[in-house]
Parts: sequence; structure tokens; C-alpha cells
Amino acid sequence: MQRYSITKALNLPEHKITEIILATDEEIHLRLKPYKRKKARCCGCGEIHGGKIHSFKETVVEDLRLLGKRVYLHVLKRRYRCLKDGRLYVESIDWLKPRSRVTNRLAQEVYRLTAITTRRGERRLAGF
Repeated sequence: MQRYSITKALNLPEHKITEIILATDEEIHLRLKPYKRKKARCCGCGEIHGGKIHSFKETVVEDLRLLGKRVYLHVLKRRYRCLKDGRLYVESIDWLKPRSRVTNRLAQEVYRLTAITTRRGERRLAGF
């Protein structure tokens, strides 16, 4: 599978797949990196910073299944010094909540499935 087609299938804006780390019958591990021209949004103040990158931090998150395989994304996040308070912050990513181990769309899918399952269970209990 080509990186470009996987990138299109995952639809992760402003990030590109730089490496396919592992691909087995059960799971796929992909390394993602933000585009160089994309400015980082500070998770502390919410503003866009274009200063120097202090360092990188890699976070591993799980995404929706692709072709029946579990997908793990190794996301490189940039660390910046905030211009307002001078503290170090990790960039904020729209499709990923801070300190989360799953993407927003996987969390929404799990919530949707649990809501459906709960409603079906309530209907069955009401019938007794």
C-alpha cells in the first residue's frame, strides 16, 4: 500500500505519513509528521506561534480500523515556548485531544456504538 493512498484514506489534515513502521495481519503502525509550513497552535494560549521549535514529542494514538486492521499513529508533536507566558507547550492538533490515546473520530465511534447498545438493552429489559 502506498503512503499517499493511506494518507487519503485516513484524512488527517496538515499531517503526512513519513514511515510505515509495522504492518501485520492485525495492525498497522504509521509515523506522522506535520507539514513544515504549517504553523503550530499553542495548547496553552490557543494562538498560532511561528517561532523556533524547542523539541519534538512522539505520541502513540489509536485510530479507526483500516481494511480490518487496527491503526496506531505515532504522531510527532512540536514543542514551542509560548510567547505569552514563556512556558513550554505541545502543539494543539484538531483531531486529537490533549493527552488522549485515541483520535476524536475513534472516540466518537465508540460513543455511538455504546449509545446504540445501551438503548437496545433498555428495550429488551422493558419487554419483560
